[in-house]
Amino acid sequence: MPEKVKKKMAIDMKIFIVVCIVVVLILGAAIVYIVMPKDIAKVKNNRVTNSEFTYYYSMSYQQLYSYYLIGQLDEQTLVELAKQQALSQAVEIEYLLQEAEKEGFTVSKDEIDEAWNEVDSSLKTTAAEYGISMNTLSRQYFGVKYNQAKNIFKDSVKAQKYYEKLISDMQADEEELKAYYEENKESFDYNTVRHILIKVDKNAEDSVVEEKKKTAQSILDRVNNGEDFAELAKEYSEDTGSAENGGLYDVKKGQMVQEFEEWTFSHEVGDTGLIKTVHGFHVMKLEGITNTFDALKDTVANSFKINKYQTALQETLSNGEYQVEIKDAYYEFTGM
Repeated sequence: MPEKVKKKMAIDMKIFIVVCIVVVLILGAAIVYIVMPKDIAKVKNNRVTNSEFTYYYSMSYQQLYSYYLIGQLDEQTLVELAKQQALSQAVEIEYLLQEAEKEGFTVSKDEIDEAWNEVDSSLKTTAAEYGISMNTLSRQYFGVKYNQAKNIFKDSVKAQKYYEKLISDMQADEEELKAYYEENKESFDYNTVRHILIKVDKNAEDSVVEEKKKTAQSILDRVNNGEDFAELAKEYSEDTGSAENGGLYDVKKGQMVQEFEEWTFSHEVGDTGLIKTVHGFHVMKLEGITNTFDALKDTVANSFKINKYQTALQETLSNGEYQVEIKDAYYEFTGM
């Protein structure tokens, strides 16, 4: 399915830093800088060093850490998944770098420096705010020293740019795209809905529930009388994830609680209503239905190309063209 094949390259470090900053500073030394003098793997002509692996492991660990906090992963599983993701990322980037070199693909120094400078600015601001050195902060973020992180990042930018070129250059026949869309239709189609949530505690007394319902109904009445839904959502909605954007969600099947999804996919554009879920009462309005190939063609084409790239990558890695040799150091790596 397209949702499963899409992958976010572990190279957008500006976003990574924003997401992880609080986690890192709370954890302190949760990601420990580990000195391992051995390489982790060999990918055709090049090697994955312990520094590169630790860099990607650090990112993967922090991205997965929220699942550990809510109990969906135990510590051992967290470490193993982070190791697997780090190895996969490192191997793919080595593949892309070697392919880029073979094809004579280059990225200008200015472009690479510009990408790094955005990250560097965030790092310097954070280091100054917390009164720590750049090396200390780098080790907390990336598991490696500042200069090592800088060099690995710059290589990853080149790999990302080459990846983008591969995707851009791929040809996609329209009939193939239409067939791909029909095979994966539910992964692409979505309805756009606005909602205003009035929370209700699951143990609330009947009188409280009734009062909350009256509040939600009064808001629905205002919507039906022509008041701006988005403005009402900003003022009254208790859903912090959507209130500021006017209660707006693009909803695919399987994403929301049952009552929310059933309402969203059983109404016409412009319809309004009131439903109750485990979260409380929702004032609803259906804004749009997007369920045709023509409307989703660009999204379908991009997903098709990514899927095609990933299939080709796996074939290349498995047919011996890019032999991957995993070293003992990978299995010895404990992550802590």
